[in-house]
Amino acid sequence: MIHELITDIAYDRITVAQGLTRAKLIANQIKNDTFKNWLSKELNGYNIDDEILPEYRKVWSEIELTAEFPYAQIRTFPVVLPDEADESMKDSIYHHRFIEPIYIVEQNIAEMEGSSGSISLPGGMVRILAEFYGSIKKQHGQIRSAHRTVGKSHLQNIVQITKQKLLDTLQELENQFPQIDKNYVLNEDNKEKAQNIITNNIYGNNNPLNVAAGENIKQGDINVTINEEQKNKLRELGVEEDSLKELEIIDIENPKGTPNRKEKIMSWLGKITVSLASRGIYDTIPKLIEFIGTLT
Repeated sequence: MIHELITDIAYDRITVAQGLTRAKLIANQIKNDTFKNWLSKELNGYNIDDEILPEYRKVWSEIELTAEFPYAQIRTFPVVLPDEADESMKDSIYHHRFIEPIYIVEQNIAEMEGSSGSISLPGGMVRILAEFYGSIKKQHGQIRSAHRTVGKSHLQNIVQITKQKLLDTLQELENQFPQIDKNYVLNEDNKEKAQNIITNNIYGNNNPLNVAAGENIKQGDINVTINEEQKNKLRELGVEEDSLKELEIIDIENPKGTPNRKEKIMSWLGKITVSLASRGIYDTIPKLIEFIGTLT
């Protein structure tokens, strides 16, 4: 089973999505949660603020705004943030995160006729971006739409890297366990060997499941400065529980007065604003930004 799958993937006889689907049988056989989790993320998609979203799924992508002026004048221009803008805001504006299932990425490649494609941004995001361009209103203009330009090569790169990670993992598993199809022994030694193969080929040396479980978090003996009332306010503004837990960890590790606190919280805020926008929650973003300023 595994050798046939490796051959099919290497010779492009099947799509990467099909290869990942078939690999679920192997992940189940060796009972490895890290492999199962990665396959699930690639096949079902990532969350917009997912901590284990692969870096190669985040690509440079320019946003262009289209403004309408009197006498039917139409102008298109790129979004350029001022130098003093927060780094997390720059990151969310200048990069696009591909969170879609891998089969959607493959489908987009097949349907893309030219060397690039366009992603239209929702109206709420357009209104947020328009706030950076007050000069447009002074000229009696109005920003009507916004879109991102995405290169086809970026999508192809995502598919190719995913394919190579899967292929390398399967090949090393086959080399380590020649009888994996018929006579795999599920003992602690084999589980550890399989775990090392999977984490090294897919994630490097960091197992994301350990990070998610908090095993790498060091907590000092300091007072928590974000209280329950403030957390309730954040919930009202659309912040989800998982994100609140991330903020609590930042708060514990970086109490008020420490040099990295503001940078950490603003980086967290950048991910939250992107998450809110992706869920169509735009009205609370300015209030959230203002409120977070009181916590730094």
